[in-house]
Amino acid sequence: MQQNHFDMVALISVPPEDVYAVLADYRHGHPHILPAKYISQFKVEANGQGAGTVLRYRMRIFGFAHERRALVSEPEPGRILVERETTTSLVTTYAVTPANNGLHAHVQIAAHWEPAHTLAGKLEQAFYPSILRKMFTYELDALAKLAARKKRVASSH
Repeated sequence: MQQNHFDMVALISVPPEDVYAVLADYRHGHPHILPAKYISQFKVEANGQGAGTVLRYRMRIFGFAHERRALVSEPEPGRILVERETTTSLVTTYAVTPANNGLHAHVQIAAHWEPAHTLAGKLEQAFYPSILRKMFTYELDALAKLAARKKRVASSH
């Protein structure tokens, strides 16, 4: 079966461990970087910190809202976080690597999915990349702002 892929990268002016901490915190960090236009009713069903976290949310695409459920794993703790949906074939990977001697973080968000062999699958192939571009642009910008804000607060204490 054909697999589709879309990814975006950004250089964030915050150390990688601080950026990863926001991504892995599914109670107080990660939910705040998600675009409300596409993702709502975000709930943590289990854990909430990195590997073993179970998520439930609604994703609105093409004017339709669908219940989604995902399991989180950390193939490389502190560096790679994977959200694997149990209700679709979508897998989203967040990779954080040091840049500029560890002062900044290089962040990649990548999505992989297998489109259905239906009209809906053809629409996914055609339109998911533009939707994911909007979502990932929002997430990377929000991640940079939130990680910087949390770093400033931590530094002031």
